[in-house]
Amino acid sequence: MKTNKTIYLIGRIREKANQFILKELEQIGFVDIAPSHGDILATLFQHGECTMTNIANSIHRDRSTVTALVNKLIKLGYISSRKDPTDSRSTIISLTKKGEELEPNFKEISRKLFEVEYKNISETEKEVFESVLEKIYNNF
Repeated sequence: MKTNKTIYLIGRIREKANQFILKELEQIGFVDIAPSHGDILATLFQHGECTMTNIANSIHRDRSTVTALVNKLIKLGYISSRKDPTDSRSTIISLTKKGEELEPNFKEISRKLFEVEYKNISETEKEVFESVLEKIYNNF
């Protein structure tokens, strides 16, 4: 079997997943959020509030990328920032009421995405697939 298309296919899967997410967001009236915001929102849904550094570490992105995404979410009113009173060099990010209201929709879109992703795929195939992807990731 030829395996020279794996990176290509992974990229196309990501593209299709992002299109799916955008379509789902649009259907519920959230046209201003991009899939790239998802990791930040998920981190805040899980932890409540985090420093910028903790978010960057959690989502495996560099701080400048996280700063740009966070600034966009602040501008849109989904999150807020404040200086850490115990460390003035640190910024704490938290969800606003508008951001908190996203969580049920976020979970539903994630459920639908997972359902589409693993349609007609057995539990054993899922485990093998994730294991192989983890190995590929670690190879880099």
